Formats: sequence, C-alpha cells, structure tokens
Amino acid sequence: MNSPALTNLLRDNPIVVTGMGCSSAAGDSVAALWQAALAGRGLAAWREFPAANREPLRFAVCSAPEIDISSPQLHSVRKADRCAQLALVAAHQAWEQAGLDGTYPRERIGVMVGSSRGPLGKINESFERLGRGALLPSLSAQSSMGSLSGGLAQHFNLKGPGAVISATCASAAFAVASAAEQILLGKTDAMLVGGAEAPLHAAVLAQLESSGVLGSHAEAPQTCRPFDVTRNGMVLGEGSAFLVLESARLAARRGAKSLANLTGWSMSIDSSGRTGVHEDGSSVEQAMECALDIARLSPGQIGYVNAHGSGTVMNDLAEAKALGRVFGNHGVPCSSTKPVTGHCLGATPALEAILCVEALRRQKLPPSVNCAQPDPQCPIYLASAQSQPAPLHSVMSNSLGFWGYHASLIFSAANGV
Repeated sequence: MNSPALTNLLRDNPIVVTGMGCSSAAGDSVAALWQAALAGRGLAAWREFPAANREPLRFAVCSAPEIDISSPQLHSVRKADRCAQLALVAAHQAWEQAGLDGTYPRERIGVMVGSSRGPLGKINESFERLGRGALLPSLSAQSSMGSLSGGLAQHFNLKGPGAVISATCASAAFAVASAAEQILLGKTDAMLVGGAEAPLHAAVLAQLESSGVLGSHAEAPQTCRPFDVTRNGMVLGEGSAFLVLESARLAARRGAKSLANLTGWSMSIDSSGRTGVHEDGSSVEQAMECALDIARLSPGQIGYVNAHGSGTVMNDLAEAKALGRVFGNHGVPCSSTKPVTGHCLGATPALEAILCVEALRRQKLPPSVNCAQPDPQCPIYLASAQSQPAPLHSVMSNSLGFWGYHASLIFSAANGV
C-alpha cells in the first residue's frame, strides 16, 4: 500500500495505543523500563555460557528477570520456550492495561509478534535430545516461529489476523506497522502487537562476536557506547514488549484511555548487503521520510528521536548522516537506549516504542547513555546525559537490521497529554 493511501486511511481512522507491557533487563514493567532509561545507566553484566566441548564462554549481556512459571497467568506457556514466556509476560500487562476483556469479538482482535531468532531454546533442546534419541512430541510445535503468536492467540482466545514477522533487528517495528495496516483495512478492531527475543545462547553470542558487532570494552556496563568515538559494538540483551493498538473511534466508544497515537511508520528492505546499511545512510533517510509522509508531519514537528544507536561503528555513522540530512545537524534531540536494555534484536523496536510513548506522556527526554566522547563524525544533537523536560508532540523511533531491514515509527501525544 502506498503512502498517500495509508495517509488517507489514517486520517479517517486514527490509531491509538491503549495498553503496554514489557520485560527486560530493566525489570518486569513499563514503569521499571522508564525509570531505568531516565537513570541513564548501562545494565550489562558478565555471564558465562556453557559451550559444548570447550570452556564456558564469557560475555557481557543484559538479562531479563527469571520467570515464575508457577504463576497462573503463565500456565499456558509453562512448557514453552523462554521467548514465548517473555512474550506472554509483556502481552498480559498490555492486555490488562487496555482492558480488552469483554470488549470486541475475538474474531476482531489479532496478534502479531516480531522476532529475529524465535524459540532458540526449544530448537537447541531438539538437537540435544536427537543425540539421545528421545524427542518430546511437543517440541515440533514449540520450536516453530509461529509458537510466539500462536501461544498468545491460544492464551487470549484470539481469532483475528495473526503472524510472526522476522525482519532481523527491525522485526517488532515491522509487526507494529503491519498490525496498524490490518486495523486501517478494517480486518480487525484491535491488535496485540510487539516483539520477543531470548537470544542469550553461546552460539548466538559467538556468531555476533565473530562478525565483529559485539562491544569489547572491559567495563561491562559501558560495553555499548552509541555515537561515542570509542564505540566498537553492541551488547546483546533479551526481553519482550507489547502494545495494544486500536481504532481511535472504537477505543473512545468503549471509554478506553489513549496513551498515544501511532501516526506514521515505514517498512523497507535495502540491497545493502548482509550488514544492512549503506555507509551514507540513504536507506535510513528514506525510511524516516516515508514515516513522516504517512504522518503528514514535517521534520521540525518531531521533538525526539530514539535512534537505533547500536554502538557499532558503521551503523551509528550511517544513521547519524541520515539524521543530519533529515533534521539538520543538531536539529532534533536523539538518544539510544540500547545500553539500558541491551540490543534485544527483533524485540528492541517494541521496547523503544514504549519508551517513545512514555516520553510523550511524561514530556521528558530519555538521556544519552555511555557517550562520554561524542564522535565528531556523528554530528547529531545528543540528548543530555541527564533526563530533561521537553515539550513533545511527536517522536520517532528508528530500527535497522541485517540484510537491509529498516523501519521508523512515529508516535504523537494523545489528546489531553
């Protein structure tokens, strides 16, 4: 669907966020995530990971809290992959805040989940059990990517549109955009949408290390240094975040509180190779401009950008160039919150979407983290290292991924905020 068509549909049928939930290294709530972002501290810590036929591997990572699978609300996923369990923890919070019970027919509520790596634990368990010749029948279903949205659909008895979308580190942003389009097309009234990722496995960490994208600083909390001259990679994290999107008209009819409006988005893939971004940032620039077009906003109306800011040398440089061309150097406050949550791969865009909504609600800028020496080659306006009040009407979140997946989401303040 082209931008003018989406813009017209969105003008006639605005989309609002009515619920949010998350679980990450910051804790098991939106409030904990927001407070951790405001504190502006990296949350990475050293962990050892067992590896076959060798000494354990040691990496700095951002781990989410352990999950109490004895909780009644998690009964349906007690034997599922950790990724699916994290998804339900976050989705349950979003569902409860939105108050969706007893609202729409279940055929009119859908679910979409973004994930890059999916149920890695169950996939790994399958290989391990194969060597012993004792596979559990349940592993066939639990090892599929579809188990993430399928498990949520079973738990909430949903019968609307559903899918798992895998677009590397932009997965959850693609899921949010796709869910919004389902609402605009009239196929559903509400969507439970977000991302989930549990990639803290030795093989994944070793893969990322071999590709040169993991930060190698000795100080664990400062391992990820977005836009800093000393940056040399990211820190891997795990977590999940979900939002409830609804037609604004129907949400108002049932008396639901709007937390923010989803006013623009973009989804694109670029032929820029495995690393996923041109050095000049042209594909990132295109993604931002497309989202602005759908939102009918000028760059000057964006008050904050949650940058992808992974802390890798090339990605940060390319994104900074794109931000400079779209907003003008030093034109809009930017920060990266990945040192707080870790880079949770496909789930990260949903975590950052929640932070954008909270920034609008609280009228504050999430501070820059771990950037003591801003890189002069990245001449963007970095938000202060301390959170500051700011009059925010609309904010943007950028996501970049391997293989050229790029996305931008724009949220605007709800009426009365």
